[in-house]
Amino acid sequence: MELQHRFIDAFARLAAADERIHAAWLEGSFGGGIADRYSDIDAHLLVDAACLDAFRQGVRSWLESIADRNGRHPLVLFNLIFDGQMVNALTVDGLRVDLWLHAGDTFEASTPNLLVLWDRGGRLTPGKLPIPPSPAEVAAKLTYLVPEFWRCIAMLPVGAGRGELVAGFQGLIVEIGLLVDMLIVGNGRQKDRGAKAINHLLPADVRTEIEGALRLPILDRTQLAAVHLRLAALMQHHGPILCARWGVEYPQGLEDAVMRYVMKELRANGHLVLNGESAGADQF
Repeated sequence: MELQHRFIDAFARLAAADERIHAAWLEGSFGGGIADRYSDIDAHLLVDAACLDAFRQGVRSWLESIADRNGRHPLVLFNLIFDGQMVNALTVDGLRVDLWLHAGDTFEASTPNLLVLWDRGGRLTPGKLPIPPSPAEVAAKLTYLVPEFWRCIAMLPVGAGRGELVAGFQGLIVEIGLLVDMLIVGNGRQKDRGAKAINHLLPADVRTEIEGALRLPILDRTQLAAVHLRLAALMQHHGPILCARWGVEYPQGLEDAVMRYVMKELRANGHLVLNGESAGADQF
């Protein structure tokens, strides 16, 4: 993690030398002490309110003064997003940096898991531990996630029938997200890292099931339909169990209706896979 640490050290020195900055800290993986060589830098600055607009206008130059070991200006991507509250940047070495700009004399962070780089006179207060979701909140999430998954599965015949392979693949991404969120929430876990770190939130056997379901040897209508159906099978197995655990009524009628419609359409068009082979309507 030499690349990240070199940048963080320079960032800390730059912040401490700037009279407009009251505090600088890291959240995310580096703040929580769980970073690895693939982690981005989730940095925060507390800037004097009177100076924030001017600082924002010059923040690209401010960041580019942190040169790499070869003395190059490191930014190849720079975006101001969320109405100028955040900088999304990428260095020439591939280092991803998210920089949040806060205005004021003092600030309470959103998390207790932070690494303070600079604090002028105790201006920064760590946040509180997040409160785990209540059973009612978990139930509410499951009540949304499960039917939404089946709504997406119901659109499978559209992509298969029209030969919309790109759109069908995009649908897979949505379904995977809904299924994974259900498995995480339903097992009483909370996302504690970025979107690219979910392995630790899923039981190992369940993660293996999902990875196995995503086999796609070739992108055609039949193989794409097969992946959607394998994801549907995972929902059929895990959905009722997790819903029962949290006192949620599983939408069995919705599942049944969706699967009848989907299978009927796929049979009619021959877009099914049986034992690894393309299957026509006469095989079902």
